[in-house]
Amino acid sequence: MNRSFFVFFLLIFQSCDWFVKNQQQDKDVVAQVGSSFFYVDDIVYDPSLGDSTKVVSQQINLWLKKQLVLNAAFQNEEIINEIENKVSSYRDNLVLFEFEKYLFANSFNEQISNQEIINYYEENKNDFILPFNLVKTLYAKIPDDAPSINVFRNNLRRYPNSDTTEITSYCFQFAEKSFLEDSTWIKFDDILMNVPFLGEVDKLSFLKSRTYYEIKEEGYVHFIRILDKKLIGDFSPISFEEEIINTILLNNRKQDLFDNLRDSIFSNSVKGVDYEIYK
Repeated sequence: MNRSFFVFFLLIFQSCDWFVKNQQQDKDVVAQVGSSFFYVDDIVYDPSLGDSTKVVSQQINLWLKKQLVLNAAFQNEEIINEIENKVSSYRDNLVLFEFEKYLFANSFNEQISNQEIINYYEENKNDFILPFNLVKTLYAKIPDDAPSINVFRNNLRRYPNSDTTEITSYCFQFAEKSFLEDSTWIKFDDILMNVPFLGEVDKLSFLKSRTYYEIKEEGYVHFIRILDKKLIGDFSPISFEEEIINTILLNNRKQDLFDNLRDSIFSNSVKGVDYEIYK
């Protein structure tokens, strides 16, 4: 089947809505290599691609080249054996993966208790040494002409010995940005990304010496109130690590479940009936 034949076929197909039917196929066949077929539905064409005859002819030729190369590759026994081994291995792993999912869905308890998290944290505390600084903080970016900004400043300085509702309400009305989760640990670097410090800030010295900071920039005042801190080298707070510990414990539980099942199946299998060992 040469190029001129396909061009001729496509011209007839477009002008007369004529279809080539393959005796073994219900769909319209354009080309064939061995037991592989290229159908009319496989053709991708849009007017923006230009000359339809040229575009479709290119697609057919590319398909033919690919199938002919595949045919040649299938003659290489070494390649075929390698592919079959990989496919077999992948299939086995996929079956095991789906089997594990089935087991977990039907017999797995995903609830990790607080006590389990505490126990894991205490037993593995040296794994939770901080490589960065953490803070509990209040942060707000307020327009410098916002009303009653001095009242807000005083409330923030005195926090938590001030009216927290007033701070929240003020930020809701006037803050460009704010972070008011006073019980949540956050990386100090995440706060610094929003604050225009003058020069290079010494983070360790800053956290050791300050609990309050503000700076003006381009019509705004940035306010920071440091409530608590954990420095590089300190033990990370358990609340900050809770999510990752929960994931670790879940994965351990899943692995234990599958290991126990595997051992149980092996123990209940009969040598010579379910399996055999050849020496």
